[in-house]
This record gives sequence, structure tokens and C-alpha cells, in this order.
Amino acid sequence: MKSNGAENLSRKVTPEIIAKLEAIVGKENVNTSEMDRMLYGHDLAPLPKEAGLAFNNFPDVVVRPSTVEQLSQIAMVAYKSGVAVTPRGASTWGLGGSMPTAGGILLDMSAKMRKIHFVDKVNMCVKADAGCTWKNVIEACEKEGLLVGSYPSSFPSATLGGWVSTSGVGPGGYKYGSGRDNVLNMEVVLSDGTVVVSGFDKVGNNMSGYNLNQLFGGAEGTLGIIGTVTLRVYPIGVIKPVAYDFQNIKDMAGPINKIVSHPSVKPLHIAWSDSYHFENQRRAGLHAPDVNNLFLVTFQGAPEFVALEESIVDSFVEEAGGKKVSSEIANHEWDERCYEYRVRKAGVGSIPAEVVIETSHWAEFVDECYKGFEVMKMEAGGIVGMIADRSTSMFMPYYFKDDESLLGMTAFAYNFYMGEVAKKYGGRSLGFGVFFASNLDTTHDAGPAAELMRDLKTFLDPHDVINPGHLVCGKTRFGISLSKNLMGVGGSLMQGIKKLLPANTTFSDNLDRFRYDTLEEEKEESRVVEYGKGTQ
Repeated sequence: MKSNGAENLSRKVTPEIIAKLEAIVGKENVNTSEMDRMLYGHDLAPLPKEAGLAFNNFPDVVVRPSTVEQLSQIAMVAYKSGVAVTPRGASTWGLGGSMPTAGGILLDMSAKMRKIHFVDKVNMCVKADAGCTWKNVIEACEKEGLLVGSYPSSFPSATLGGWVSTSGVGPGGYKYGSGRDNVLNMEVVLSDGTVVVSGFDKVGNNMSGYNLNQLFGGAEGTLGIIGTVTLRVYPIGVIKPVAYDFQNIKDMAGPINKIVSHPSVKPLHIAWSDSYHFENQRRAGLHAPDVNNLFLVTFQGAPEFVALEESIVDSFVEEAGGKKVSSEIANHEWDERCYEYRVRKAGVGSIPAEVVIETSHWAEFVDECYKGFEVMKMEAGGIVGMIADRSTSMFMPYYFKDDESLLGMTAFAYNFYMGEVAKKYGGRSLGFGVFFASNLDTTHDAGPAAELMRDLKTFLDPHDVINPGHLVCGKTRFGISLSKNLMGVGGSLMQGIKKLLPANTTFSDNLDRFRYDTLEEEKEESRVVEYGKGTQ
């Protein structure tokens, strides 16, 4: 790939470009409506309108491609003029990963690129479009007795391409690896329209050169547009969630450390939820099990091996003073694994501070999470999390914030605070997107690794058109780089302001004013019509 004079590119979406896009995907799949462009201007994270002052986050046009070939043609058009291209799945992330920063073309991958190409029971693999949801892929595989090894907790709506792009941590990851570890192959469109096949559909790519699956997985869509994904899948056996109640959450540390140190016990999923989490669910009018702090261990495999693993973990928990609870509670919590933040029903924002730390420091870090709530004057939502691998624990302590005011953004001070604390325990914050792109230097100590990543971005995307302003360089519409130093000052300033403000009471305040706790019941009632009773 060679640059054809990047400095002379117009970087504007012109009527001619719109016409070319319409010729590629059809006029009905090209949208310039102001309302639609506004809706596509953010991801899961609520942004105040003032965000538009810093970022050109409204795309100029929304395009809905159907095939890899169309993606390639769109990329060619964008490359020649330097127009930004932002791929978007279901936008279930909250770091601005699919938020445009320079307007341009937004690719709605989930609208039409959601086909499952095949489920191969013999070679145990599945191929689907990048815009297909994990839920659809999981269900298609389960019909064939196959298990998708790991997937995001937002799997009902999250797309294959989105989560693979973050190399995320999710259910099943303890046993089968992260978002990109199960990728056999991908079709990836580079910035100039070149289509790269990164691996092989039905065999591993061992000793085949550089591992391109690992390169594009985790790149957050900055090196190319993922068009299709082929995943390795596994015989499903049985899946059995088992739950335990602990009076003190820190007592879970014993069983956790024994499980990760055991040579043969390897559950599918290991997770926890604290007492605040369940208390706040009840306050919001939601069903919550009658437990204090819940330790959820989910086993998978042949029944006899599952029974053996369960008996071993039972003994670990009993030694630590935990109590096994009913299978109904265990099944409920397993089914709820994708709904950690249901308390949003009360009309509040609930944001997690996602960090990883060394598992050997698990109990100490629990104390740090609670201390952070106190120091930053947060209204605690709860501490939830999971074991990512034998040495890595992912904590997601979450808090409540006011999404309706600019001042509510100061709540992100807790994220900065917990990221700094995680480093003391061998860990770091997770994800970059736009808002935390400066963490690339923090994560890699501003060393050669971070510079190499920037060099790779420049080489593979010389016109800087594929998801610009993300991961390797957060940049405002004025060209100001959100550097490590600038964001470090901003993070410290935000923490200082937050400490001076009154303690958060967003959740309590909203319980008094929010009136939609019985929305579902009211909807059912409204369907009953009795003529002459004033309900017609």
C-alpha cells in the first residue's frame, strides 16, 4: 500500500461520493437523514451535547453494506478522497470505539451483514458475517451440539466483529480464551480496499507466518474492517452453573486461588457479585436472590467430569465458610450474566470501571474498590467481575451517574482512580476507544510497543481513514491529541473536582422521581379495552 499524497486529500463527503456509495449498495442503503446521523453519533455511553464541540461525532452518511465485496468498494472510494470510515456493530461498548471523530462514512455492519455462512459439525467451526450477533451464532451452534467457547456479556446484541475487535473478556473465557483466541479466520478489508484472508476456515494457522488473527483482533477497527469471522467451536456436553453465598465477599479469595492453582479443575466461567449489587436491584424493584455475596462457578463438559469438578469446588467453598445455594438461584444468575446493570431501570446511568489485576491480589483489590467509592464520593452500584484466566481477574465495580447534566461526567473520575490503583496490583484499565486512547502509552509505559502500534497503523492506513482518532491516537476535531500527559492532567483535575463536589445521590433521587417501574404491567393493562369504560 502506498500513499497517493495524503496531504492533498479533501476528506469531504461530496454529492459525487454519495452517488458512488449509492451505486455500490443501492440508494435505499445510503442514509443522510439528520436524525439517523445523530443516532449513530455515539455508542452505549451517554454523551452530553457538548461532546460535539470536541469531536465531529455525527457521520456525514450512514451506509448499510451486505457483502465483503461492497466493503472493499466503499473503502476504495473513501481512500481516494481521505474520507473517514467508522465500522459500527451494535455499539454495546462505552468507550467511543464506534463513535466517529471526523464525520465521514459510518458503516452499519449489523443491518445487513449478519449471515451465518456455515456451521461445520465435523471440523467444529462456524463462519458468519461480522455484523451477526453472538446470540444468533450461539443458538445456531447449540442446535448442532456445539459450544461457542467465549463471548461478550452483551452477547444478545453484540456483534462478532465488534467484540473480536476489542479482544474482550467474557463468559467462557476462563476455559476457552478471549475474544480473539478462538478466531480461525477473518476476511478483513484494508484502507485501500484490499481484502486480506487472515487464516484458515477449518484448520489452525500454526506455522503459517505472522498471526494476522491476533493482529486484527484487538485493533478496535483501526487497521481494517472485519467482514467475516470463522470461529473454532467445541462439543457442548452439559452446562451446569453452581452458586455459593458468602457473608464476606473477601472470603471468596480462598476458593478462587485454589481453583486457579488446580491442575485439572477448569470451569467454563467464574464470577462474583457483591451485596450492593443485589441490594440495588431490590431498590429498583427488580427480582434479586436472597443472598449476601454470590460466587458463581459454571461447569461444562461430560456429566461425570462436571460432577467431579463440582465436588472439588464444593470442598474449597466449604473450607472458606461459604454456603451452596439452590440450583434455581444458580440458574437465574447464569441466565442473568448478560444483564449486570438492570438497575438502569430506575432511570440512572450505571458505568463500570473495567480493570484487570493479578488474581493473587484479589482480596486486597476488593477493599480498593470500596475505598474508591468512598474517596470519589460515588454512589456504589456494586462490585461484579470474573476470572479471565489463571493469573488475571477482571473487576467491574460500577456506580451511578446523572446522564442528564454535564456535571455528571465528573463521575468518570472513578474510572481514572481505579485505573491508577489497578497498576499497583500488576493490572491496568481495559479498552481504549476514543476517550481512553491515551492509555495506550500508560499501558505500555510510553515505550517501543506503543510506537510500533502507531507505525503499524500508519503503514496499513497511510491516509488515516479507518476509524481515525481511536486507540493509537485520540484526537479532537481541532487536531488536539488526547495524549498521555494531557489526559493525565485532565484525569487528576477531574478527580480533584469530584472530591470537592457533594456525594452522589443519583440513584436515590431518581427512585423518588422516576415513574416507569411498572411500565411493563401498564403496557399489558393498556391492551385491555372495555367499551363504555373510558378505555377505548
